Amino acid sequence: MNGGIKMPGPRLPIEVLEARGRKHMGKAERQEREDSQVRPSKAVKRLTAPKWLPDNLKEEFNRIAGALVDLMPRLVIRPDADTVANYCVVYASWKTATNLANDALNRGELDDAQAWSLVQDRYFKQARSCAADLGLTITSRCRLVVPEKEDRGEDNPFIRLMEAKRA
Repeated sequence: MNGGIKMPGPRLPIEVLEARGRKHMGKAERQEREDSQVRPSKAVKRLTAPKWLPDNLKEEFNRIAGALVDLMPRLVIRPDADTVANYCVVYASWKTATNLANDALNRGELDDAQAWSLVQDRYFKQARSCAADLGLTITSRCRLVVPEKEDRGEDNPFIRLMEAKRA
């Protein structure tokens, strides 16, 4: 334990802070914060599979890369192709280990099943790590996506008063 001391979390993008209504800052502070944020220099419309990726995994690569570009069009850059390819390789290895573990269980070979389960677990953790790096898990997407502002529809004087008080 850290003795009750709360450790700061990662710095959220300024757009997320403002959309949540939790951060009000001056123009100079906002500009300094924006300048310090990492932004991709050149987003891409399509990722190309690396040459080292086996041909039998390229269809899966294209499926995931397409979904990734659709999900976050302004954030995907060329180096992400290697992470997507690594995910495809690890996912295929996880499927193989899962099949071998199941086959060993069906044959009643518990020692082999346990050994393949350990391999399967390692591949699962690697695939999950790649997926989180790419924003393919719910929690990682929540960290990347700026929340949309609520459309309140009608003008409510009480809400205006509360927002003025908060500001």
